[in-house]
Amino acid sequence: MTVKKIDIYSCTLKQYIRRNLLSHVSDVHPYKLVTQATIVYAKFRAKPTFQMDFTDLFKQSLYLCRFSPNAKYLAIASKRHLVIREASSLQIVLMITWSDIIQNVLWSPDSELVLVASYKTGKVTIYQVNDKKWIADIEEGTSGLTNVKWSSDGRTLLCFSDFQLRVTIWSLTTEEVCYIQYPKYYEKGYDFRKDGRYFVLAERRDGKDYLGVYDCDNSFKMMKHFQVDTIDLENLAWSPDGRYIAVWDNCILYKVLIYTPDGRCQQSYSAYDDGLGIKSVAWAPSSQFLAIGSYDQKIRFLNHYTWTPIIEFTHAVQLNNPDLVIWKEVFNLKESGSHYVILEHPLQELQSIRPDLDKPNPKIGVGICKFNANGSLIASRNDNMPNCLWIWDISLMRPIVLILQIYPIRHFYWNPINAEQLVICCGNENIYFWSGQKSGAEIIEVPAVNFKVNNIKWNPNGKSLVLMDKELFTMAFIVKI
Repeated sequence: MTVKKIDIYSCTLKQYIRRNLLSHVSDVHPYKLVTQATIVYAKFRAKPTFQMDFTDLFKQSLYLCRFSPNAKYLAIASKRHLVIREASSLQIVLMITWSDIIQNVLWSPDSELVLVASYKTGKVTIYQVNDKKWIADIEEGTSGLTNVKWSSDGRTLLCFSDFQLRVTIWSLTTEEVCYIQYPKYYEKGYDFRKDGRYFVLAERRDGKDYLGVYDCDNSFKMMKHFQVDTIDLENLAWSPDGRYIAVWDNCILYKVLIYTPDGRCQQSYSAYDDGLGIKSVAWAPSSQFLAIGSYDQKIRFLNHYTWTPIIEFTHAVQLNNPDLVIWKEVFNLKESGSHYVILEHPLQELQSIRPDLDKPNPKIGVGICKFNANGSLIASRNDNMPNCLWIWDISLMRPIVLILQIYPIRHFYWNPINAEQLVICCGNENIYFWSGQKSGAEIIEVPAVNFKVNNIKWNPNGKSLVLMDKELFTMAFIVKI
């Protein structure tokens, strides 16, 4: 691979790419490109905190790029082809040409097996990474297939049928099959306890909502089955410590219920009776708080002692917090790129989109809220302020950072290891980082022509990311300075 030096004083990185690299971007050593990109777009900082090393572009489809849980491998699907690469070097470990278009790729929890699935044909095939001769096939037949999940043991599969008729549980070791009838959903409404011992499933029987708790180590034997006090259960989440199951109702009714796995209701909480209710829910890693994002543009935190709110975070249009650090992305015509600036004078008012209340699922309220790795911070996006990302400090009980983007925020993810690092993508050529109060925010441009970052996935080791366009992907490695 050849290395080409860039003179950033004669032209900007984007201009250089357009002039010289239009036909052979992959031939340029990415480390050199990104070193310059970091300097250009972090020029308002005293010193960049890190650089990024990008790989060449590779094909993918349906955003099916999956890191293995042990962070060693990256599985990529491209139509009928499955390619498994080493996550550190992208060397090919396994290549498979499947019989159907691949619609899902999933790693087993122990990273030894990987499955491909076709929902159209109802077929699942499992491969072993270190044994190319070992293959297992599952065909659901007339019952159909809408989703597939690994159990925590890595040798059991859960296949959801069409029309929410049943969940078929396949054991790869004993070749036994068992069934759970009438799951309410196929894409949500279920969860495993963190240790993987138990599985909880929302079920719909006779027009009422139920929870079934099943023992994964005992052939999914039913341990408890009880009705929940919901009108139309929306979703559920098991607490990280495994002691509680949070259940919430449809957005028409604001209602959160806290159950123990044996069916006892610890609390039923409702913030208000009129208006749309809950939009997002997240457990703190310590299980001490349950964050509830609502259509009224607030996040409420229930404590695990009394299950009542201890604080409310409001995504206010009017800003009156002098301690709030505001990073704003601005476009520079001379450099044909963008960079962050810290607003010296706080904004008086944020722009808010007026939603169409006559349409279902109006774009208003806290659509996403996510805790960082240690639970000290939570990031949120208010859907009627799609260009704004809020970062709140749990100990200070206030917002500490507001990031204003030019384009609406599509996705944001916390680093799974570094609790003070977060990445954002907005569907353009940039990726955006916030790396704590001391390091601040930075913009890095992907050195590839016409590549738009539509989604991002962290490697579980927190050292690299996969960036995905509609049909291409590249790996980005963090290089500390």
